[in-house]
Amino acid sequence: MLPFPGDRICVLPRRRLGGWLFLLPGLVALSEAAAQESPVTFSASDSLIIDFDADQGRLVGSAAVAYDDISLSAHAVDILFDAEEVRAAGVESDSGIVGAPVFTQGSETLTGISFTYNMATNRGRVVGARTQFEDGFIQAGVAKVREDSSVFIKDGLYTTCDCPPDEVPSYSLRARRMKVVDRKWVYTGPIQLFIFNIPTPIWLPFGFLPYREGRRSGLLAPSYGEDQRGFYLRNWGYYWAASEFIDMQLRLGIWTKGSWQVNPSFRYNRRYLYSGGLGVDYLRERSGEKDDPDLLVRSSISVRWSHNQTLSPTARLTSNVNLTSSSYLRTISEQYEDNVRQSVGSSIQYSKRMGGGRSLSINVRQNQILSTGTTDLALPDLTFSQSTKTPFKRGGASRNPQWYERLQFSLNSRVSNRYSFRPLSDAQLVANGDTLADGTPIDIPWYEALLDQRRYEQATGRTDSRIDFRATHRVPVAVPFAISNLPLLGAFRLNVAPNANYSEEWYVQTARQQADSSGAVTRSTSRGFFALRQFNTGVSATTTFYGLFPVRFGAYRGVRHTVRPRAGFSYRPDFSSDFWGYSRPLVDAEGNPVPGGDDVLRYDLVPGVQRGLQQAINFGIDNVFETKRVTEDSTGADQSRVMKLFNLNLSSSYNFAADSLKLAPVQISARTNVLGKLNLNLSGSLSPYKLNAEGTRPVDDYAFSLRRGRLARLTRLSIRGDFRLRSRSEVAAPQSPQPGIPAFDDFASSTMGLSDPFASRSYGAGAFADWSLNVSFGYMIARPASELIRRATVNTGFDFNVTSTWRVRGQTGYDFESGELVTSTLNIMKEFECWQMSFRWIPFGSFQSWGFDLHVKSGRLREFLRLQQPRVERDRGLRPRPQGFPI
Repeated sequence: MLPFPGDRICVLPRRRLGGWLFLLPGLVALSEAAAQESPVTFSASDSLIIDFDADQGRLVGSAAVAYDDISLSAHAVDILFDAEEVRAAGVESDSGIVGAPVFTQGSETLTGISFTYNMATNRGRVVGARTQFEDGFIQAGVAKVREDSSVFIKDGLYTTCDCPPDEVPSYSLRARRMKVVDRKWVYTGPIQLFIFNIPTPIWLPFGFLPYREGRRSGLLAPSYGEDQRGFYLRNWGYYWAASEFIDMQLRLGIWTKGSWQVNPSFRYNRRYLYSGGLGVDYLRERSGEKDDPDLLVRSSISVRWSHNQTLSPTARLTSNVNLTSSSYLRTISEQYEDNVRQSVGSSIQYSKRMGGGRSLSINVRQNQILSTGTTDLALPDLTFSQSTKTPFKRGGASRNPQWYERLQFSLNSRVSNRYSFRPLSDAQLVANGDTLADGTPIDIPWYEALLDQRRYEQATGRTDSRIDFRATHRVPVAVPFAISNLPLLGAFRLNVAPNANYSEEWYVQTARQQADSSGAVTRSTSRGFFALRQFNTGVSATTTFYGLFPVRFGAYRGVRHTVRPRAGFSYRPDFSSDFWGYSRPLVDAEGNPVPGGDDVLRYDLVPGVQRGLQQAINFGIDNVFETKRVTEDSTGADQSRVMKLFNLNLSSSYNFAADSLKLAPVQISARTNVLGKLNLNLSGSLSPYKLNAEGTRPVDDYAFSLRRGRLARLTRLSIRGDFRLRSRSEVAAPQSPQPGIPAFDDFASSTMGLSDPFASRSYGAGAFADWSLNVSFGYMIARPASELIRRATVNTGFDFNVTSTWRVRGQTGYDFESGELVTSTLNIMKEFECWQMSFRWIPFGSFQSWGFDLHVKSGRLREFLRLQQPRVERDRGLRPRPQGFPI
């Protein structure tokens, strides 16, 4: 079969034109000899020359030969009919080789200077071969292709630099021999790193690279360097692509001073059903020599698990668990966010929506403050809620419903099992005699105290139960209605809502207190069911009216003032009185009440008892100021857009039942966004009362004074603001990864929080804005009494391109009260053709450090071809009281 496409011209010399008819049987015979079912096709754009004496032909000009899944194109192709062999070559020119041979078999492509292929044996030979797989390139002095698709390479070179074949790449890994097996792996002999054509002392006795695209199992390349634990090899291990939905990896690390690390990770992803991952990072750290009296051996661990699963259209299970020791965050993790973290928390939640507005959720939560070891744990919390219902509303719309049809209620029930761990200070432990043999205070983690009541009492000094059971039920009831006409005001809409709130809390133990002869109070608990029932009632009213100021400034026309006043009355009994039985007088050993002030001292049987009679009026006013910006479009028509200028809100209350200080402080808040750039938030509190002569507490005497021009006493003022400026360059989104499960490094960064501090994302050309500047500031003053507390800080972050390949990022701030700069960072990044470089510097503070990183862009060789020199100046020593899970 010898087709000639219509866009190609076959030109035969006249002296050989007569032999054309005799060529056809030879080509058919060659095709049948090569494969009975796969014909050989030939084409050329210039000429076809047949030499009958030598039994060979020559295709010239964009010559192409195709057979089965094999194709060959070149400037000239020689066909040896007798040997069933094809030879191809380009033609030399001033600019290099033109029409170089291109050999394709399946998805594999080889280019070279010259090429020979035997169709009988399916073997070939390429001189100056070059092929690409994924983000890398292999060049060879000579490459031999066998019938099983394996390739033997002499004088091989591997690089990820996409430069022309006649240019020297900026870096390459070179070996005398290479072999590609089953289109899966590339094996090499001794391999050496070259920078351009300069050999380096970096070499390996052998090497192998995965050749197949996509996810695959295999070994992970290590990173190397030196830190305070000695010279290390880290992150080496194995990656296992178990299935389309699951993969795992195991990374290890060893140090010359005896420390070691293990970091297994597992993740899963089934689209629209579930996804998540589990990561564990364990470090056994050794500091000092074996016979050193200061030898320190310690363990640190981090366990992180995330899960997101849709069980049904109405049910969902989510988790975000972070069980991390403070020693790991302070001394192991290289992440700045971990180093300055003050608390860690975990949560697991199951939620279910049911018909009729009902919903159910079950939560397990844990929160730990690292500096003190304080831990709160919910085991678990169960919440049931019923959305607002109107039980007496008749079906269909009614213009004038009866009052009882407006009645609405909702329900919220919560059952909680709380574990609260508040460890004693070191001084208290020493005073109690709870010390180790060397006199240091004991260290009891929260999870040990959870499992052992004796350890709990020893660590906290408390003798009550570790688990606090409580069930809370709240039922708010309201009957909202609207008044459309008021006397003297005519048509005026007023929204009124009488309301009542009932709550009931269940306990399984109550508190008991008694004073001894010395006046000290002893506390105990009494088990038994106890219900705390409380309520309050009231009425609230709101309305809205508007004002318009006909002012004009440039494109801004008019100012609209929206006013929303609100007022209400609330009543709540004093549930701490004897009538309700929720509190008792404190008595001494003889049963006599202990006096205190104008009355006897009382204590509550359970927490949450609301004290004091309340008959209060609540009032406030919300103000919104808006304007309209009017512009003309291309047709000359006006286009308007409403813009919010600022909000101003005020609120307070007056309690008629209080014996003094009946007027509550006035709360003020305001917010504005100037031109969409500057956000300002103001909040403050004004006390209407003066302070006593000592300036320690307010007295029942109003601070208002016309003569002094004073309305009230400022007790707190806070101003926060931020603005962002940037160039007008359009910012592109980061380049999306290939479909499927992302690379394991991306997963670790986003899910496990174990990302590389020097890692950078890949952006397309021109993706970054030329510059951006973020500034935030805060000012706060507080004067609850005569003492003035002041805070003033400013923080800024900047990001700009020096050139298209140089980028600078940084953040810093200043604390005006302490007169010190806050922790500052500076990052400088350089993008090369095949390399990435970054420099990070924290010049001062507790986390003072610097780091330099230079690595190739290839994700495959990123860790191997990497120069990283961190220098950490901060103290990574063990804290006196490490807390976490587990140590």
